[in-house]
Formats: sequence, C-alpha cells, structure tokens
Amino acid sequence: MRVVAGKYKGFILQSPKSNTSRPTDNKVKEAIFDMLYPFRNNFSALDLFSGTGQMGIEFLSRGAREVTFNERNSSTFSILNKNIEKVKASNVSVDRLDFKKALKKYRDCGSSFDYIFLDPPYEGDLVKQSVKLILEYELLTNEGIIITESDKELDFSDMRELTLIKEKSYGRKQVNIYKANESYLSR
Repeated sequence: MRVVAGKYKGFILQSPKSNTSRPTDNKVKEAIFDMLYPFRNNFSALDLFSGTGQMGIEFLSRGAREVTFNERNSSTFSILNKNIEKVKASNVSVDRLDFKKALKKYRDCGSSFDYIFLDPPYEGDLVKQSVKLILEYELLTNEGIIITESDKELDFSDMRELTLIKEKSYGRKQVNIYKANESYLSR
C-alpha cells in the first residue's frame, strides 16, 4: 500500500496484519483520485471510516489544506497514527469515535468539508446512515463531493438528496461520486 501521487508519492504505508480493515488497493485509489481531478484550491477532506488513513493521506499528498480522520477500531487507529507520523503531516485531526458521534462532533465544531470519503464495512447501510447525517448536519460545502466505496450489490438509488456524477465498478467494489442536489443546497 503506497501513496500514488503528490508530495508523498511513493511513501509505503503500513497496513493491518489482520482483516480488521479492507484497504483500497492502489489501482482503485488512483482511479478515484483521477475521477476527482482537478481539485479545488485550499480544500478540506473528511475520511470518516479511515482504516489505515491511506485515502486521507492521499488527499494531503494532493494539496489538502486539512484532513480529518476518524477510525473507531483501536488497532487500526494505531496504524493510522503511524502512517500520519510517517508522512509528517501536521494539518490533520484524528478521532477514534463511532461515526455518528464523529459526525455530531464535526457539526458541533462548525466543520464543513469539500470532500468526504466513505468506505465503511460493507455489511449494513452505513453509507446511507452516514450520508443522511452529513446532509442533516450540513457538513458538506456547497460545492462538496461525497465519494463512496461499497459492495456493488448495495443500492443507493433512494439517496434523493444526492446527484450521482460518476461511478465505476472494480470487481465487487463500486465507487460512486456524488454532489448534493439543489434541494439540499437551497436549505
């Protein structure tokens, strides 16, 4: 697992020895960032289910002003911190909270993000729950983007507050890129 572009390009990141995390492989990660290019100036990002932090570190490597990481699992959280230390990133905040508590914290702090990456465990509807709270708490900037990585069998067609702008499948994985639709933005 390595950083694929930007100022940290080539850095090898630590990954878990167990199956507590499912890091995005380099090919998919590179494709995601190619779909997002070009990046806004002075952007912020949230990596809500951070795992090892590779996606947030990739945002930092590509010029993010600030990245917020959240990972609930204690052993994976330790790896996340080691990876952040390895690249010597200072413009980060790191939390070890349940995603609902994390989103509430960001709301209470007045945070908003230009990019929000969601790659929760594939079981359940954590993507939908996350999106609902992100929009309810107004954590997405007006031009903000939500990136989801999930099992391609999951159906997100009922997420009416979002407009799908790009999608791509990689075997069992589905990557979707959304922006908030006008009804959300006009609130």
